Amino acid sequence: MNAPETRSEAPQTMPEQEFPLRMDFYWQAIAVYALALICYALIRGTVWDGSITLTLRDPIVVVLGVLVLGSCLWSLGNWFMRRSIVVGDAYIRFTNRFRSRTFQQTDIDVISIGKQKILKVRGVYKLVKIRLRSRRRLLRIRPSLYQHEQELVQTLIALKRRIAAR
Repeated sequence: MNAPETRSEAPQTMPEQEFPLRMDFYWQAIAVYALALICYALIRGTVWDGSITLTLRDPIVVVLGVLVLGSCLWSLGNWFMRRSIVVGDAYIRFTNRFRSRTFQQTDIDVISIGKQKILKVRGVYKLVKIRLRSRRRLLRIRPSLYQHEQELVQTLIALKRRIAAR
């Protein structure tokens, strides 16, 4: 006869989860600024004998061009840096292409999660504040800037519960 299986109840460990920086709003901004630039340049341009003459020295064209170029450079810089947050069982790690900073559960004093009150932005939670024992200033995380923001908030809430239980 088969003996019944006996499983020892080990504490549940949370797998390491990575939350990269969200890049879609940069590309949306570039598209909107470029569309506005093209539309304004076509409206301000003149049509003469089947050809279009564009005015590039118009101040609005210059400002829109600077916005498009600045948004492209900013998005390329953020893409190159590859920022992300990694939340594990007993730590939180902030990584980019060149550096990684890890804060263990013992280093974290308090995690406070603020809900959205005034403005309706992308998600429900607008700011997560982490107080560390070794730092005077708080770490601030905006979950709406990262992919899978609801999962990020849920893992931070689970980490907060583990910190409160010790």
